[in-house]
Amino acid sequence: MDFREGKNQKLICFIDHFDSFSFNVLDWLTAGPESLEVLRIPSDDVVGLRKLRDATCPVVFSPGPGSPLEASASLELCRSIVGRAPVLGICLGHQILGVAAGWGISKASQPFHGTRRAINPVGESFFFGGLPPFHAATYNSLVLQIPQERASHRYEARVTAICEFGEVQAIELMTEVKAVGVQFHPESFLSDDLSRFRDRWLAYAMAWMANQSSAAAPLLIPS
Repeated sequence: MDFREGKNQKLICFIDHFDSFSFNVLDWLTAGPESLEVLRIPSDDVVGLRKLRDATCPVVFSPGPGSPLEASASLELCRSIVGRAPVLGICLGHQILGVAAGWGISKASQPFHGTRRAINPVGESFFFGGLPPFHAATYNSLVLQIPQERASHRYEARVTAICEFGEVQAIELMTEVKAVGVQFHPESFLSDDLSRFRDRWLAYAMAWMANQSSAAAPLLIPS
């Protein structure tokens, strides 16, 4: 496929990091109200990920094992498309988005795997605005670390959800074309119904696809 053709205005590219929940995420995405086609691209398909840098379709970065620093091809792709196409990152994908924005990674104070945690939306949020606190499944031992110096941000980002320990559970990048990452697993049966979050992102992504001329270059933060 030539990603630059941009002929399919219902296409989402799904970068699969070979997580056991990847196909659950695919089912969750396609269960939304939008009629769409999802193209799965394995994260080790370096040629496919390089072609996707010029994509005119939204991109979802899946959960997966390991550190975002080990997912070099996905991280490089994320850095190239943020601000040019809608992005959704889940768990590892969320961390990839944060690292692409210049944030650090640290060990979670209390790692939880396969358990429900209280998540609190905070601040202004395009995707979580109006949503009450909820519970969601977590499977992570690493979390994003907010940079201490603004100059270290590659893109300006805001925290939009935290857990009971104050650790980052969701971020949104303040680019012209929106990107959002969630540390938790919204597709899990252990999570509260997060269809409103999914449907908002899908509606935004499809509206952007219908009007690609509105896409803009990333808003870089001056050093």
